[in-house]
Amino acid sequence: MKIHSGDEAMYYQLIGAAERKLGVVWCSAGDDFLLERIYLPRGQAQLAAKIRKEFPRVNMTERKIPGDTARKIEKIFNGSKVEFDLSLFNWDNLQKFAVQVLREAYKIPRGKVISYSGLAYKSGSPKAARAVGTVMAKNPFPLIIPCHRVVRSDGSLGGFGGGAAMKQEMLSSEGVFADTSGHIPEKYFWK
Repeated sequence: MKIHSGDEAMYYQLIGAAERKLGVVWCSAGDDFLLERIYLPRGQAQLAAKIRKEFPRVNMTERKIPGDTARKIEKIFNGSKVEFDLSLFNWDNLQKFAVQVLREAYKIPRGKVISYSGLAYKSGSPKAARAVGTVMAKNPFPLIIPCHRVVRSDGSLGGFGGGAAMKQEMLSSEGVFADTSGHIPEKYFWK
């Protein structure tokens, strides 16, 4: 689906309840749309300000994203398993390496984690663990591309845009539990 002519409309929607709102930005041309970015929870005013800053062309009147996309994103955030059509993402602004890593990260099974170096290996660049970490930090589609399932080789959580507590909460909702030292045991690692 190619809808990027520069003339497409851009919209946003806040998903969730109270202070746990997620933000979604998408562009639309006719009946077609592409996801541009998913924002992890923040206060509603903070989220709207961040969207406005990063996407100055976005129509600041909130609009519901087409289909059941919002419901699927909310279900993922609440720990449910949901399949997503990756052709709905705008990959155009990402480097080839980032797209490769993100597509591989999408395959990490629910209830499993992988190390940054393990994801680098599966992505075809076994010595690029730091670069994989950078891709995860800049992941434009968190939740759907489960960067929360990528941890350090020693099982410690590593970074996450929503913070360590949210990362652990999301992993726990998927059945991945840290040991008493706060590390993810080997049995949860995806091979």
